[in-house]
Amino acid sequence: MIERLRRSVRLEDMLLVAWLVLVEPLLFPATDARSGPSPLEGLIGLVGLFGLAICIGARSAPGVISGLTTRGDVAWTIGPLVGAFALVVDKTIDDLGLGDVGPILAVALAGIAVLARFRAPALDAVRRRALVTPFILASGGSFGDFLGGLRDLFNLRGLIDRFQQGGIEVGLALFLGGFLLLGVLTFYVMLVFAPRQVAEREGTPGSWALRFLLFLVSLIVGATWAGVVRG
Repeated sequence: MIERLRRSVRLEDMLLVAWLVLVEPLLFPATDARSGPSPLEGLIGLVGLFGLAICIGARSAPGVISGLTTRGDVAWTIGPLVGAFALVVDKTIDDLGLGDVGPILAVALAGIAVLARFRAPALDAVRRRALVTPFILASGGSFGDFLGGLRDLFNLRGLIDRFQQGGIEVGLALFLGGFLLLGVLTFYVMLVFAPRQVAEREGTPGSWALRFLLFLVSLIVGATWAGVVRG
């Protein structure tokens, strides 16, 4: 099992674990209740969007295949990627307090992608992964924001307290947990899997299942730790 984890888990997965378990609870402990700009998160989102645009536009080195196409046709991952892009653009604008500049930012990113196509050298897999990683942290790391108030449902400390006080039934908890797991999987495909396919097509269903499980555990640990930080 350890050897399988070593083969399946990449640096991007470990960075996301660190972000969810350490960075989010300590730097943004109240994101689920926050309203108003957050310049640091906005800057991270902006860097992520620029990196993604460059990676989409730039040519790939020989042997590197994008997961956005299948036998020359557009792959299904385009749909989730567009959703992730829209969410991160909207959140980045809100965090930077820029108002209604979404169309302007989208045009600027398209221009960066076109410029990268004609000016940037062909990128190998390592550089493509490096360009996409900030976007993955900006999107996957802000998972709690996209789920809104549901983030507290990952707080094991709070759930245990509610069970002990009789505030929640086991049957209802399992029912809601199933829907919550489906929601987490949907967002994971949109915010983590699809952006990583921009860099290169890689990973087996088994390896992605392990990565998702690692993400889920990290989300639970981070939410629980954030509850402790908030007191």
